[in-house]
Amino acid sequence: MPISQFINPAEVRKPGVLHIPDIPVNTYQKKLKDVRGEFPDDGLTNMFYDMRLIREFENMVQGVRTVKNYNGIEYSYTGPAHLSQGQEASAVGQAYALDFDDYTFGTHRSHGEVLARGLSAIRRLDEKKLYGIMKDFRGGALLRSAEKITAAGLSAGAAQGMGMGGSDIRDLAFNFFLYGFMTELFGRETGFTGGLGNSMHVFFTPFAIYPNNAIVGGSASIGAGAALYKRLSGQKGIIVVNSGDGSLSRGPVWEGINFATMGQLTELWDEKYRGGLPVIFNFMNNCYAMSGQTAGETMGYGILARTGAAFNGDALHAERIDGYNPFAVIDAFRRKKALILQNKGPVLLDTLVYRHAGHSATDPNAYRSKEEIDAWMAADCLADYKKGLIAEKLLDEKLASGIETGIKAKITEILKYAIDPDFSPRMNFFTDPDSIAKCMFSNRRVPKMADREPEVTGKKEDNSRAKKIAGKIRFGLDETGKPVSPLKVFSYRDAVFEALHDKFYEDPSFILFGEDVREHGNSFGVLSGLYESVPRHRLFNTPIAESSIISAGVGYALMGGRASPEIMWGDFMGCCADELFNQLAKWQGMSAGILQMPCVVRISVGAFYGAQHSQDWTSLAAHIP
Repeated sequence: MPISQFINPAEVRKPGVLHIPDIPVNTYQKKLKDVRGEFPDDGLTNMFYDMRLIREFENMVQGVRTVKNYNGIEYSYTGPAHLSQGQEASAVGQAYALDFDDYTFGTHRSHGEVLARGLSAIRRLDEKKLYGIMKDFRGGALLRSAEKITAAGLSAGAAQGMGMGGSDIRDLAFNFFLYGFMTELFGRETGFTGGLGNSMHVFFTPFAIYPNNAIVGGSASIGAGAALYKRLSGQKGIIVVNSGDGSLSRGPVWEGINFATMGQLTELWDEKYRGGLPVIFNFMNNCYAMSGQTAGETMGYGILARTGAAFNGDALHAERIDGYNPFAVIDAFRRKKALILQNKGPVLLDTLVYRHAGHSATDPNAYRSKEEIDAWMAADCLADYKKGLIAEKLLDEKLASGIETGIKAKITEILKYAIDPDFSPRMNFFTDPDSIAKCMFSNRRVPKMADREPEVTGKKEDNSRAKKIAGKIRFGLDETGKPVSPLKVFSYRDAVFEALHDKFYEDPSFILFGEDVREHGNSFGVLSGLYESVPRHRLFNTPIAESSIISAGVGYALMGGRASPEIMWGDFMGCCADELFNQLAKWQGMSAGILQMPCVVRISVGAFYGAQHSQDWTSLAAHIP
């Protein structure tokens, strides 16, 4: 607590009542016929195309995972398959509402969100820029494969209804994106990240699609760190973290939301950076967490949106929306983004959907009744939307059938190339045993991650601690060979302070945060006096929440900034082991080096301070590449 804030007992002990804001539930009720004039006709039909393509893509994955066959093509896929049939409207509505400055993070079930954003980008981007993205991506290898596929032509009906406006570049981009997604899914070298990410981690940053995460709720705190980077770097747009309803039972998710709503963001930070972080925590609420029914069995909230009231006085502007209605999704995202751009974020959305398949492709679904599944199938968002288009005469059965046939033919055609071992080989670890190491280790020095002037509060040499250190002796022995007094010798503690102090003046993107790091100066006083030189938004205290501290560092770093999160004691590595070992350590490798991780975690190893504060767990890190 900074001394500038006075906790007045006369105020905090007053009696009173807390008033929770109303939380809207499914208030948007307009259907396609009601919004016909608000959207271009081709935009409405393109939404059907995208929803149908997502459905068929997931059907393909389900086929090769379960019966080892899709549309006559035999292939045995043994990897993860967490499918999103039934959730298409929520993905397509979200993509329609977002811009290229808005970045999305997802989950193991985010195939639909990735496809929707990719199709949206292909339609919206300038053709020259679109081709440049393909040409520059990973040396153009994926583009060369897509050009061969395009030159070979599609089987009969495969090109019908693609919604790409007859553009050769956009058709090429469609093949590029679909082929890149499939080869990533199947672990091929031409995948978005060389097959190193696979199904649950697929992403494509040129289209503003950031990593999906296999750890339930893993993207929440990472997204908060990414939002912090947007705020501090002045980048436009917002962060959207897509997560499932089951993730709300996990501590790191609560930690991430809490990090994004810290009081200092609105009360202590400089006006330029003030406001809750620009992030929407969007929960794709399909009513189940694996086999557990969240609303009636494993959770007590009843309606997920209720949890927004726990975090701040605005209840996170929480709202439940009907994810089966793409227009409800578009409306909500537009309204909530407008709030965030007024520095009133973050936001929590409870997007109601339903997954037709089980948790994974091999889930027997024994925990759901036939009556329930049939009821949701009857309300299917894809069938309902198609019905609306036909009623408005934007589509007829023949055209709809042609689109569906074309999509199936397109996926079939791309699948043939994606599973061909000659056309789409895997990484060869025999000819290049260091191929993964080349992705994981940067082996370079980058003094600063941004070119702007560092924001500091005075000259480096005027810092009182720096002055004190300047007078110390940097050798252990004096000129006579006798040990220098401990009070005069330049200590390890001084060296760490000096390195960090220097970096704040060298790299304008560099931030340091953690428990007791500002005025208190850390448990061993390593950071004492640092706050004299560094404004609060670059050096700040965090909640006592190690998972969010490390994850925020991950999100900040993968967006292009340099972070040094601190977790105080070595013993506390156990509180954030997943974030250290499954997130921080792996994203550079899983992204084939596309994502960099300029992040240094600092801990202190103590002694004589109790059994849970005196252990050295750092050797654990040696077991994690």
